[in-house]
Amino acid sequence: MTERAHQKTLAQVKVAVVIPTLNERHGIGSVMDKTRESLRDIPHDIVVVDGHSTDGTDKIAMELQAKVIYQEGKGYGDALLSGFNYSLQHLNPNVIFMIDADGTYDPADMIKMLRVITEGGYDLVIGNRFQGIERAAMPLTNQIGNKILSWMMRKTLKISAKDTQCGLRGFRADLIKKLDLRTSGMPFTTEMLVEASRVRARIAEVPVTYRQRIGHAKLDPFRDGFRILATILRLYRDFEPLLFFGGIGSVLTLAGLVIGFSVLIEWLTTGAITRLASTMLSAMLMLSGFQLFILGLLADMVKDVKRTVRRNSR
Repeated sequence: MTERAHQKTLAQVKVAVVIPTLNERHGIGSVMDKTRESLRDIPHDIVVVDGHSTDGTDKIAMELQAKVIYQEGKGYGDALLSGFNYSLQHLNPNVIFMIDADGTYDPADMIKMLRVITEGGYDLVIGNRFQGIERAAMPLTNQIGNKILSWMMRKTLKISAKDTQCGLRGFRADLIKKLDLRTSGMPFTTEMLVEASRVRARIAEVPVTYRQRIGHAKLDPFRDGFRILATILRLYRDFEPLLFFGGIGSVLTLAGLVIGFSVLIEWLTTGAITRLASTMLSAMLMLSGFQLFILGLLADMVKDVKRTVRRNSR
């Protein structure tokens, strides 16, 4: 397809860009200006979801002619979901983008993501920050944590994305109607991928630029990392119940066998069992491990039945 044909195809798409904000007066203007410039040949609306900023972020967005709505709940995920729902109800877009207001992402990357959606037939496109990350944009500990979380999600969801926590994403508007999104905080990005995988959406990833943020960071790496990890554990429980429950059961059974082996050695050598506490602990661990393994088998069977029902209903 020629470049002229590309531009003609993109011009027929209507885009909504959702930007969650909370005291981002230093970055919102720049992000909006660059978004307007990047999408200048494409019909688009910018929706700023403000969490009741006290620094005038919402007023700056209004002056730049964004559609500003105020968040009723709290949290990053709640803000995004509010923006998605507003866009669907009032703007009728074909494609929705989400981008942060702190200048870490380059709005120009939305064009190549839009092309992947419109011409590649993908439902959801996420950015890969690790191929375009600038120096000092993300602490090394955060990079390591993100890569570990992304690896866990790749293994669980069977997807190829290498940066599952990226906050720059674009997706077909009708996809959001199929997703059961409930998380209000930072794990929202994880839940979105889980739900997209559940409905068998076509997911792609493209390299994006990632810069040092404008203003003060609001993320708590330990708190938000723990929440994301908890979300991934729930993901393992729901998508791979045999691995989740069977893995825990195997650990308990192994621990019971190790303790029981020492009791067995004592009985073989002395003909008596004096360590009653160890004997009971060994039996309880092995019994618990066996029960968890059976639970994993049953949960796996239920998962397959639910998958069959969904497939037949479609």
